[in-house]
Amino acid sequence: MQAIKTVRATTFATLLAVAFLSVVFVSPVIAQDGKQIYGNRCALCHGADGDGKGVIMQTAPFGADLWKANDDAAIAKTIVEGKGKMPAIPLSPEETKAVVEYMKATMKK
Repeated sequence: MQAIKTVRATTFATLLAVAFLSVVFVSPVIAQDGKQIYGNRCALCHGADGDGKGVIMQTAPFGADLWKANDDAAIAKTIVEGKGKMPAIPLSPEETKAVVEYMKATMKK
């Protein structure tokens, strides 16, 4: 009986540790993924810093008006559905959120 309690306690402690480590280490990975995805899929037109000076084309910079007129959901929708000359970018919801979070953290003025 004592062996079963020990196994249960050890299993619970292991699961708790995994959950904690997931929270601690996944958040920075998401931000890094957002940076990587933005660099690979968005920077070519929007510029590495969101300044609109992309290699493929020049676009309007991500200025204060973008952030005032759009919430996270609107920006995510534009990313996945496209708008005007911008094509839809097929990203998962997690990838889209990571890109939006990266943009807000580094480009929001």
